[in-house]
Amino acid sequence: MQANERQTFRAKELRDRVGDTEITRMLAVALAMGADRGLKEELRGLAGATAGSAFAVSQPGQDVWLTVEADRVVAARHKSEGIALVEGETLRANGRTVARAMAGALARSTALADATKLIGPLLGPAETPSRQEFAALLPWAPALEQVAYKTAASIAVTLDLLRAHIVPSLHAGMPVPSHLLRQYWQRMHAAAQFFLLASDAAASPWLGEMARQFDWVNWTPSFTLLRERTTWLAACAARSAAAFGEPVVACYLAKLEAAPHPFKAFDALFGLAAIALGNPALAPAIAAELRVLQRLADAASTPSPFVRRACLDAIEVIEGTADWAGGGSAEVEALGWKDAKAGLASEVALRTDPALVTQADHVLGFAILPTAFETPVAHFNPGGAVRRRVRQSTPLDVVAEVVLGAWAPPAPRAGRVLH
Repeated sequence: MQANERQTFRAKELRDRVGDTEITRMLAVALAMGADRGLKEELRGLAGATAGSAFAVSQPGQDVWLTVEADRVVAARHKSEGIALVEGETLRANGRTVARAMAGALARSTALADATKLIGPLLGPAETPSRQEFAALLPWAPALEQVAYKTAASIAVTLDLLRAHIVPSLHAGMPVPSHLLRQYWQRMHAAAQFFLLASDAAASPWLGEMARQFDWVNWTPSFTLLRERTTWLAACAARSAAAFGEPVVACYLAKLEAAPHPFKAFDALFGLAAIALGNPALAPAIAAELRVLQRLADAASTPSPFVRRACLDAIEVIEGTADWAGGGSAEVEALGWKDAKAGLASEVALRTDPALVTQADHVLGFAILPTAFETPVAHFNPGGAVRRRVRQSTPLDVVAEVVLGAWAPPAPRAGRVLH
């Protein structure tokens, strides 16, 4: 097979995989409601709407509605007033008829291909989609965010499986197959994109409810991304944790109090600081709790210097007294975050450890938090003026270095931002 043929085959294979995902099919159904006349009329009939009028369809398991208008579909978190509705009970009662109509619509229209084109860039192979590609999905976030979070969590499980085939060889100084490193790198960044898609503050009710279903022994809203030890993923983790909001504050505080390892304490402090910055009304109470825990820890034992530094940094960031953090700081500028068009996924941020203690004696993860919240999620990825990456840009030796650093990390120490 020639090189061009192989490239065409791989592109088709990727499209087929994307098209077979739950999130793509969910988006395709939404697109088909607006594109396929047969499906639209079937649903309009169930709503009891007059010909040509708008109506809204309930989304299963969510307090989300898709409003179908003349030439578009709009996702919203609440019922639209003054229009006919297709309630969940009606959908269930007419399940077979609706399913046939949806299957026919997907077969007749380009909805599945269009949805594949929209979702595909989040799955790679490049580290990030363009800002425009991500923005194209944001209007659909209310309808997609639950399955987006589920998709991210599923990808995280595959990272656990891949890691078992990568890390032992890295520890032993043995070569790792390049395709495994590329897959690992691609998937960790894909997970970040789906977590970002589910990071709207309005998602807090269902995120908080979901958090109560997780085992907090090896999970927190931030830990899945933060443990991979890159500043870009830390910024994504911060926005995701903030979306959980008040329902998880007590759980984070409990994790901090019982943290068996300095990095687990860092994760808890990072998550709490992120929630405070994303939910300013909670900041005074979170800072007060951290001060109490800090005093208790100091009185009970000799705390880890790193944890003590992280705790002090977290409190200053939460209270807004960290003049060493955010835009204008040397660390943030060194990450390349001064260029608004480039977003936060700079080459330096893709490889730099957020647990690093800087030359100014602050933990990098806290130095970047103000910028992570001053930057809209829609601007996290590179803008149109920055050339769209169509393949991974990070060299494999750097990928190996980052993975090894995350899973066999040295003790936190003072150093430069750059690896």
